[in-house]
Amino acid sequence: MITAVIGLMIAFLLGCGGGGGGVATTGTTSGTTSGTTSGTTSGTTSGTTSGTTSGSTAGGSGFASAFLSDDGTSRNLSDGFSRVWTSVVKIELKNSTGGSAVIFDNPLGETVDLKVLNNGSVAQFVNLARRSVTFGTYNSLEVTFGRDLMVFPFGSQNGEAAVYASAFNSGTDFSKVTVNLSTPVTVNATNPNVTVQFRLRGWTRTGNQVTPEIGLGTDSNFNSGTLHREWEYEGTISNLAGTAPNRTFTLTDTDGSQFLVTTNSNTKIFREDGVAGGTLANGIKVKARGAFNPTTSNTVAASVEIDDNAADNHNTEVGGQPLSPDEVTGKFTLVIEEWESDLGFPSQDAVEIQTTGTTKYQNAQGQIIDKATAFQLLVGAGADAFVKVKGNYDRANNRITATEVEFENESGLGQDAFAIGTVKSVNRNAKEFTITIQQASGFQFTVGDDLVIKTDANTEFADIFGSPLSETAYYNALQSGIGVASVFAEGEIESGKLKARYADVDTGG
Repeated sequence: MITAVIGLMIAFLLGCGGGGGGVATTGTTSGTTSGTTSGTTSGTTSGTTSGTTSGSTAGGSGFASAFLSDDGTSRNLSDGFSRVWTSVVKIELKNSTGGSAVIFDNPLGETVDLKVLNNGSVAQFVNLARRSVTFGTYNSLEVTFGRDLMVFPFGSQNGEAAVYASAFNSGTDFSKVTVNLSTPVTVNATNPNVTVQFRLRGWTRTGNQVTPEIGLGTDSNFNSGTLHREWEYEGTISNLAGTAPNRTFTLTDTDGSQFLVTTNSNTKIFREDGVAGGTLANGIKVKARGAFNPTTSNTVAASVEIDDNAADNHNTEVGGQPLSPDEVTGKFTLVIEEWESDLGFPSQDAVEIQTTGTTKYQNAQGQIIDKATAFQLLVGAGADAFVKVKGNYDRANNRITATEVEFENESGLGQDAFAIGTVKSVNRNAKEFTITIQQASGFQFTVGDDLVIKTDANTEFADIFGSPLSETAYYNALQSGIGVASVFAEGEIESGKLKARYADVDTGG
């Protein structure tokens, strides 16, 4: 066994909303043994979701939920990666007496772009699992990953294949990180939420080997519902209750997680095959997409797709923002937010979609539409549109030949974007300024392009150290730093501009 001190920051948020628990120190980690085969699957991006907790049994067991996050301090302008695709296989708590609690277990691996765990200024949360475990106090944690990664250095739209450092090898296809906790963690009915935090800022690479950064802490933002990302869950319905549209049910996946799901008047329920009349029932298989509600500990479903039980004829599913549609050629570009593939991680920020005469199209209500209507929707799609494509991936040409194109939302699932660059000009009256891009992600760009950053009353301004600035002070710094000052801005692309939720400035002083 090789022991190494590293910085893969794994934090636990324990408590009724996930907020309790003291700050623990970073543990030592070790690359250990054992493993089977890897696989990258199980979509990511956009979202969060999952239910937490719910009581204990007389035997000292009950439900615990596993969340992924970033500690909120991960953004760094000069190091780290803009995206890291990895596959999480297992998360297990252990104690010195041999007891353990497996809080996540997916032999195929859950594909995650760790970028979604931080919006550039604060932590965001993805809930992977809700499993029955033995309650108790644990003093170590093991996280098993698929050995392969795809990393995107800041400023690059192309991924670079990598592996976890050999110290963490666990068999041929897996890597295992063991953290010995200096402060033990108690999991019980009152403290059921466990959040594993990754700090991308500190991830390092030597050659093609990556060493992650790990530590322990808490995050007061867990109880903010807006910071829980949407996620997609596939499983079987049971315990269906309520009257449409306000239903509740348990979704049990093949790995034993049991998510508590609620629907409402905004939930879209449709059949995968496009046949009208999708109805929820116990025993049917569905894909539910939604966001975890930290107040109720349920997943609030934005959509529920009822499985048609037909065999899949594709090797990849991808979701994201559509760009550059061309009905004549049948092509468009998809900025990747979610990815699930038998062929590994995506190699670029975006992928070309090629439709054919047999491609099936569905609108956001699950209805079958023709190609002309689909491309009209693509042309008119807003910056927050979210389209899911099923098809066959050709890595050499970065192309997916689509069997299905589904409009999960025609104008409303946000795509995070950020940009770093030098201030070129400032327009105070319009509350916007232009930068020359040095690094960016979440949209198509070329280094050296100009990008307009739009701010408003909701934008959070800061200096390079994260200390808050007033709008006036921020724009004063921009004005005096034209051609010199560096800006980081995070938000969403709207009408070709980056609408900033957060923006900081480095004047070099």
